[in-house]
Amino acid sequence: MFFTKIVAGLIIIILSTVLSAQDLSEGLMVNDLSLHPMQDIDKPAYLESIVDPSFNTTIRRITNAAPGGVIVPMYSTIQAWNADETMMILYNQSEGNHSLLNGINYQFIRSLDDVNPIDLEQIFWDFNDPKIFYYPDRMTNQFVRYSVDCQQKENLVDLALISNCNGSIEMGNDIQMMSWDSDVFTFRCSNESTYSYRISDGTLTTFSINDVDDTAPAVAPSGMLFYHTNEVYNEQGNSIAHLNKSSVEHSCIGKLTNGNDGYFAIAFAEGPDGGCIGDVISHDLTNGECFPLISQSQGYDYPQSGTHISALAHKNTNGGWLAASMIGYDQDGQALLDQELVIVKADQNDIRVCRIGHHRSDEDEYDYWGEPHAVISPSGTRVLFGSDWSGTEDGISVDSYVVELPSFSKTNALHNLKTKKITYKLYPNPVNNRLTIDIENPDNNVLTINIYDAIGQKITTRNCKTRVVLNTENYTSGIYFFDIQNDQDGHINGKFIKH
Repeated sequence: MFFTKIVAGLIIIILSTVLSAQDLSEGLMVNDLSLHPMQDIDKPAYLESIVDPSFNTTIRRITNAAPGGVIVPMYSTIQAWNADETMMILYNQSEGNHSLLNGINYQFIRSLDDVNPIDLEQIFWDFNDPKIFYYPDRMTNQFVRYSVDCQQKENLVDLALISNCNGSIEMGNDIQMMSWDSDVFTFRCSNESTYSYRISDGTLTTFSINDVDDTAPAVAPSGMLFYHTNEVYNEQGNSIAHLNKSSVEHSCIGKLTNGNDGYFAIAFAEGPDGGCIGDVISHDLTNGECFPLISQSQGYDYPQSGTHISALAHKNTNGGWLAASMIGYDQDGQALLDQELVIVKADQNDIRVCRIGHHRSDEDEYDYWGEPHAVISPSGTRVLFGSDWSGTEDGISVDSYVVELPSFSKTNALHNLKTKKITYKLYPNPVNNRLTIDIENPDNNVLTINIYDAIGQKITTRNCKTRVVLNTENYTSGIYFFDIQNDQDGHINGKFIKH
């Protein structure tokens, strides 16, 4: 037993190292400019995957929206996964609330009906504690720390009170995440004044911004620099640099490979100082320098419309990885970057662009909700996006999908070694009235078994050590899913069919 625990501990340490330092370009084509036209392929079933025939990557469908329904990422600039990727949050536009999912097998856990942020995009996972997220409460103007496990709320600060705001508390358009130590966030009072707040010492800073333009300053990962309308600000709220940008476009704040705070944006025109036009332009917030990551100067087409960027791979110490989704102009996936998803390494001396799939979505039927809004995971090994799946399924509904990169397949296989010692037998399958799950459980610890229906709603939870017998007489015909979890956060999952 002692040896087993040591081995399990070593596997967890190795897993943590691989997840954080993985080279995401492994198994992918790098800086490839050849055409890979989008091909018609059937929409995968719920929780099933397809191999993108153009890029040979795995794309898994993780939601099951009803016809006309929309279940999507919150936004490209907001992290969907928690710090260790065991949970994730999506927005169910059809029901008007957020959904909490298992971050590994994508099973639905519950609706976050007790969470009411000022805006749907304003839920921020803690960068280190996987059980905590933050949000500004719509009704009270409190900035709240929320514990997922016990559904407990802690009011950290009244934003209206500390800022003497008599207007509306907002966090701005195209909202960004908190600082990467989860200590600093920003907000504004109506369209009049802007602030940052440091939780650890209660410091409120007012920014010297004359034209608020409906946007709060965005804090950089370091918590020491801020961005607003092409200006870089310091901790005292004063402008210290002007970025070489012609206009404000879709963007995301993250880090460069060298560890500096970075600002990544699409640019449809050269900056005032020339250059820096392209689908993804990198700006170093510490010195104001910019360089293209994807641009015409590198052989790509003119910047694609509907480009969104996600620079949130904060656990990948290989450095500077980000993702982007492009809708394009023709929207048929036949041209370079049209309808494509990419990952990029923001290293000026080693730029790597990997095209990882077609998202097959547009704005024709669903406007804003039809935008893919790609989100990279903390480890960078997965990319989430929304799609109405152009083709025979075009316009029927918008679901969420995940590109599981080759680097994820490697690390996930290692993760599953923790629970390989737990196995099960299921019979009969298909089942009529009585289903038995026999479990081989060498440690004889208590296991949790969750049963879900075809749309991911949890039906029942049972605790056991070696056997579960389910009465399925009243189950409707169809497919059902289950997972078996142990107290070390390991899991295995499976499915069965009810006649």
